[in-house]
Amino acid sequence: MVEEHRSPQTIGSRSSIDNEHSWSRLHLLAACSALTSVIIGAIVIVGWTLDAITLTQFFMGRSAMQPVTAVCAVLTGASVLSASRRAIGIASALALCVTIIAIQTLVQHAFAVDLGTDKLLFPRAVAAQPAFYSFPGRMAEPTAVSFLLIAVAQLLAARHGRRSSLLLTACTTIVLMLVTIALASHLFVVAPLTGILGFTQVAVPTALALGASAIGVLALRPSEGWLGLLVGESVAATAARWLVPGVVIVPTVVAWLAARGSAAGVFPNDFRLAFTTALTVILLVTLALWGSRQLDKLVSVRRVTETLRESEATLRAFFETEGLLASIVEVRGGDARYLSANRALSRLYGREDVSGLAVREVQPPDDASAFLQRVKQAQASGLPTSLERSIEASNGVRWFIETISPIAGSPVDAPRFTTAALDITERKRAEAQQQLLLLELNHRVKNTLAVVQSLALQTFRGDQATPAARRAFDARLAAVAAAHHQLVRQDWRAASIGVLVGDVVGPGCGTTFDRFDIAGPDVMLPPRTSVSLALALHELCTNAVKYGALSNDSGRVAVSWSIVGEAPGRLRLIWQESGGPPVSAPSARGFGSRLIERALAAELEAPVELIFLPGGVRCVVETIFAEASADAA
Repeated sequence: MVEEHRSPQTIGSRSSIDNEHSWSRLHLLAACSALTSVIIGAIVIVGWTLDAITLTQFFMGRSAMQPVTAVCAVLTGASVLSASRRAIGIASALALCVTIIAIQTLVQHAFAVDLGTDKLLFPRAVAAQPAFYSFPGRMAEPTAVSFLLIAVAQLLAARHGRRSSLLLTACTTIVLMLVTIALASHLFVVAPLTGILGFTQVAVPTALALGASAIGVLALRPSEGWLGLLVGESVAATAARWLVPGVVIVPTVVAWLAARGSAAGVFPNDFRLAFTTALTVILLVTLALWGSRQLDKLVSVRRVTETLRESEATLRAFFETEGLLASIVEVRGGDARYLSANRALSRLYGREDVSGLAVREVQPPDDASAFLQRVKQAQASGLPTSLERSIEASNGVRWFIETISPIAGSPVDAPRFTTAALDITERKRAEAQQQLLLLELNHRVKNTLAVVQSLALQTFRGDQATPAARRAFDARLAAVAAAHHQLVRQDWRAASIGVLVGDVVGPGCGTTFDRFDIAGPDVMLPPRTSVSLALALHELCTNAVKYGALSNDSGRVAVSWSIVGEAPGRLRLIWQESGGPPVSAPSARGFGSRLIERALAAELEAPVELIFLPGGVRCVVETIFAEASADAA
């Protein structure tokens, strides 16, 4: 009587669910990253509109995010946001706009031309910037390259295939590397590279918008790329989430400490490289060892979890075994309630689920009282207790062998017990049927012995112990044996009248079947009727062979039966002889006549008529039958 659980999931199905959760988180990450880029671009545009320099720099004294760059940030974020919403057409159009803006900027830088696009937005505010720019309003070279790479990656996100996935990952990863360099240059207050690799410094809001857009594009392909690994549910993903932040933060902090120490005169500038390298190595080794330890713990936890999951699946399968009713009950006060129950137990009482219900709410009062009494016995002894009991279920009375076992460690004021019951209703019915058959067989044997005794007395009385008398006796016993054989074949429940007539008449009484006309529905006779009717038919057939219609070559016998009356139905059997010698009533009744008129009528508790008509003997028998079908005999 155990809680109905959802079907246990295999490791493969659990993995697919974990992947679905990861993909859901990645799509949410893509939307949030895109929204971040849009918000940064919008804030900068507002800053240029209001001539608020702080909103364009985020930090005073740093380079500003140019208006065209802000527009690209908004367009890029909107493109990624559209892609996350499955609006691929809009996403591609916005990405193409960003591509055009980035390319024209790179053309201006490469060929030292001015296309006039740098001052299309806020020309007065752009020209009045406090910091010196070689080309006011124009986005920096790395910024243009980054937007171009993000736009290309955005267009590749709509394509399938390993090559497009690799290109997308490469483009976004390069952008993130450029963003990292730009943020580090601001953190350590260093000038950008000069000479052949020289470029305009990337502003802080620009770096943040580019980083958010790159992460958003990566998150659009949840099944591929290194970002999918970071948000997965595997052991490697969990370890990566622990290690990556350390790998990023540790070198950054070490470099910052080195720069601060050198500026403060703690150590000379030429010692900075050795200090930075040594401290970074020490911290990263410590982080690696700690990560390995955490990974080992995580693997152990995963193994335990999988073992528990397999055990739970096995237990659930056991609880749902066919014919087993399982539950966990909790006793409080004078009643108990089902904490959980399996489907078989719930169906037994005609409910969808009995979990959470009191025992007295579910079981009939007498059954509930008996169950609670056994629970108290198990609680008092601390040992399992078993019993056989019947239950008034929704589909009738059912029998079960039930075991109630205390659960060790359950609260003292609310002890818990497991119950397991096996349905033994069919066994009980078989035992009852067997007992009934034994009683019936005992009764039949006694009656048969009485019949045999009567046959012997009637057959061998006086000087009748002749060979002919012994043959008659053997024939009568054969008729009884034929009836018993039919009953044994039907487990002593009933015998077919058509089969019974066929076994007794014809060769059974010294003639052939072609002298008989047999007709009637297939009716099953109860045991007490079958033996008596077999003896009566044998006597009628024997008399017909000796004195009646079967004593010449032209006589015939018609044996027919039909169902008459309403329920309980009655069977009327008619024996009619014709074509034999003229018949006259005998002056004295013989054994056969007395058997038919008295013994058979008493056994059947029904009238039996034996009429000696001039044209042939007629016998009419009525009795109650067990069942019938429309098939003719």
